[in-house]
Amino acid sequence: MSGKKKNKDLTPKEEWGNNFFKSGWKPDIEINEVTGVGEITHVGTDPDYRNKFAEILDGWGFSSDEYEIEGSVKASSWNMQLKGGEVTTFYAFKGVVRRKRKGHDKYFQELFKQASKKPIIKSPKVYGGDTAFMFFMSDWQLGKSDLGVEATINRYDIALQDAVSRIKHLRKIGVEIDEVHLVGLGDLTENCSLNYFASQPYNVELSLIEQYTLARAFIFKTVETFLPLADKIILTGVPGNHGEMTRSGKGQVLTSRLDNSDTMHIQIMQEIFNANKERYKKVTVEVPEGYHHTTTVKGITCSYTHGHMSGGSGGNPEVKIENWWKGQMYGFLPAKDSKILVTAHYHHFRAKQQGDRTWFQAGSIDKSLDFTARTGLWSHPGVLTFTINSKGWDNLKLL
Repeated sequence: MSGKKKNKDLTPKEEWGNNFFKSGWKPDIEINEVTGVGEITHVGTDPDYRNKFAEILDGWGFSSDEYEIEGSVKASSWNMQLKGGEVTTFYAFKGVVRRKRKGHDKYFQELFKQASKKPIIKSPKVYGGDTAFMFFMSDWQLGKSDLGVEATINRYDIALQDAVSRIKHLRKIGVEIDEVHLVGLGDLTENCSLNYFASQPYNVELSLIEQYTLARAFIFKTVETFLPLADKIILTGVPGNHGEMTRSGKGQVLTSRLDNSDTMHIQIMQEIFNANKERYKKVTVEVPEGYHHTTTVKGITCSYTHGHMSGGSGGNPEVKIENWWKGQMYGFLPAKDSKILVTAHYHHFRAKQQGDRTWFQAGSIDKSLDFTARTGLWSHPGVLTFTINSKGWDNLKLL
């Protein structure tokens, strides 16, 4: 669904003559009303157009209160002789138009208020220890109807409750847990229309705003659940393919694949926690700069990636991931040193050891009927957890 309007101020004027638009620079604007993203080609005679983006959008009929033009645009200018011999300079640009981010809308404010109202933990229990509990948030795809939104919410609540019980049980048998790592592995929301398969737009029960709101509420609840259970909480996450917010109607990316809601949610939560440092002083947020994230957990180098960037490697999911990891080693990239690699994307659990290296593939909290129909692979919804200390990983459990 697209909104397309003409700007009456840019219709050819008689004194401009014929063919006054430079090739490829005909004024136009088109916005996908579902994703809130589109493109604009604007032509005018004002050289100060960069300071008048809001005025330009209003002129096209798209309110600048709702939409914005991204600051980085492709610009061009040319001289044109008008009727009568007068020469005029035209100034033009092409750029991305998007509905203003919902990161700081009323939903953000509601979460912010929730955080600010939480009582400060005056005398938090100090656990001490040498072990990190790893909890992976992968492929929620909130909004999708395969398992259903309500069933997905209920299933995740069960996983959170089981995780609390799991930590308490591990402590009873002598595992000294002092850290909890909450790792988002991408595809936290379903998006609305990514053109991966024809039925996807009809398989979504929630709008993007509702999906994003629910995802942030999930993350917030997850942090709150583990907050009393450890001395330190580390929240991080990587971008997935369903988190890409800039796909056009043709399935092409307009800005960057790293313009991604999966990491946007992590950034927003970081702002909330930083603004309420007294309560969340034990929370550290790590936002990756690329598609992958490499970090150190209890002296063990770990890497996280969604898995969609391994698609060109050929073979089944296992071969694709292995080839990707080998490529990281071959290219001297950060993941080359990792002893533990955790991926998602393929919606079913896998684990494989090669010497001192281990690859874990996290399953999905949601079902994927399309993926199962295409590959035959499926698994019960659940959350991947295990522990890490200086000796490596242990205590694997799907919750």
